[in-house]
Amino acid sequence: MTDPLTDLVGLIRPRAVLWKRIECAGRWAIRFPADSDITFGTVTQGGCYLLRGDTVLELSTGDFLLLCGQSDFSFASDPRIRPMDGEALLADSPDNTITIRSGTEDPVRLVGGNFLLDAANSSLVLDLAPDLVHLRGTDGIGRIAHLLDLISDEAAADRPGGDFVLTRLVEIMLVEALRGRPTGLGAPRRGLLSGLSDPPIAAALRAVHGDVRRAWTVADLAATAHLSRSVFAARFADRVGATPMSYLLEWRMALAKDALGKGDRTIDEVAHSVGYGSASAFSTAFHRVTGFPPGRYAAQR
Repeated sequence: MTDPLTDLVGLIRPRAVLWKRIECAGRWAIRFPADSDITFGTVTQGGCYLLRGDTVLELSTGDFLLLCGQSDFSFASDPRIRPMDGEALLADSPDNTITIRSGTEDPVRLVGGNFLLDAANSSLVLDLAPDLVHLRGTDGIGRIAHLLDLISDEAAADRPGGDFVLTRLVEIMLVEALRGRPTGLGAPRRGLLSGLSDPPIAAALRAVHGDVRRAWTVADLAATAHLSRSVFAARFADRVGATPMSYLLEWRMALAKDALGKGDRTIDEVAHSVGYGSASAFSTAFHRVTGFPPGRYAAQR
């Protein structure tokens, strides 16, 4: 059966991991700017606070974070402390480790990094994934911890097939993190994961991903979800944050951008692969959504 989350992760192609470490004691605070990719991190020793927008989250040893979206964030020993510039501190560090010692107690230690995403569809995960996933160490995140160890080991080694193995490990870790249950953040925001957590909406999402070429209507998808058309449309928009037809269009265009970027199919072949009866109809839709005609987009990619 088609899995929309697997489809999404496969399309954005998370790859290289850029490691960073923080070791701080005493009174400290470090701010990092918004990132177009996905940031992850885990607390390996001690505890501190995460500040992001209006969110103030207390972190403990073993906690895991996944941050998506365009928002600055800070780690701090006390939320009231004015933060230092984390990027400037990293620029001055030869080993990507930020060290601040203003006290004699044991330091708080964090390790994290960034997933680099395929530029063509990186906005998809930012639109469809939660802004923040927080998994507590006390909830048991042994699988993610094990994956982090494997990723760190593979990234530091020079083995045959290393790029392939590292890419698969990063994909698995991202899926594992996204499907984990966030703690202490209330109801998940609208998006793909919210939709997949609702069985009728999940059935419709799987149907779309399973046969994107079909001329789907709201009535067809409502029947798949075993809901009336009006109830289904309202529930889909509430869970996913887009109408059923808008989601279908967005997913078709994402697949088309990926295919055009590879350059191994004609525009007519791409058009039919994502459900359009003619290259002209596809070109009109693609230009309306992306601002570029398909041929120009393919040439730029």
